[in-house]
Amino acid sequence: MQNDCTNIYQSARKIAGLTQERAAELLHLSVRSLADYEAGQRLPGNDVVTDMVTVYNSKLLAVQHLRNSSRFARDLLPDVKEMALPEAVLTLVDAVYSFADDRLDRELIDIARDGVISEDEWERFDHVIDKIRDITAAAIALATMSRGTM
Repeated sequence: MQNDCTNIYQSARKIAGLTQERAAELLHLSVRSLADYEAGQRLPGNDVVTDMVTVYNSKLLAVQHLRNSSRFARDLLPDVKEMALPEAVLTLVDAVYSFADDRLDRELIDIARDGVISEDEWERFDHVIDKIRDITAAAIALATMSRGTM
C-alpha cells in the first residue's frame, strides 16, 4: 500500500471521534490489527472496511479504500476529498456548468460521431475525459457525505 494513502482508516476514525480502543471494540478487532491498518502495515479486507464505513459513518472511506486496494479502481475512480455540503454542491455545479459552457458535450459528440477516436482527436478526447472526471469526483464527494457533515 502506498504511504500517501495509509492514513485513510485513521483519519476516518478520528473524524468519527473514536479512540483506537473504542473503534477496535466496535469493529470486533484487536487494537493491534487496527493499529496495523492505520500504520499501513496491513490492508484491511473489504468486510472490515464495510464495518468501518458503518461504524465511522464514512461512505468516503469506501471510495478511498477501493482506490487504494485496486490499481483498476485507482485508474477508474477519481481522487475524492471530503468537503462540507456547500463546497460539495458548488464544486459539482461549477464543474457541470464549466463542461456546458465549454461546449464539451458537443466536442464529445463530434469526436464520437464516426465511432472512432482518430489519432488527431485523442488530445481533445483526453481533455473532455478530464472534465468528466472533475464532475465525477464532485458528484462522489456529494454522494458520500455522511449525515454528520450535512
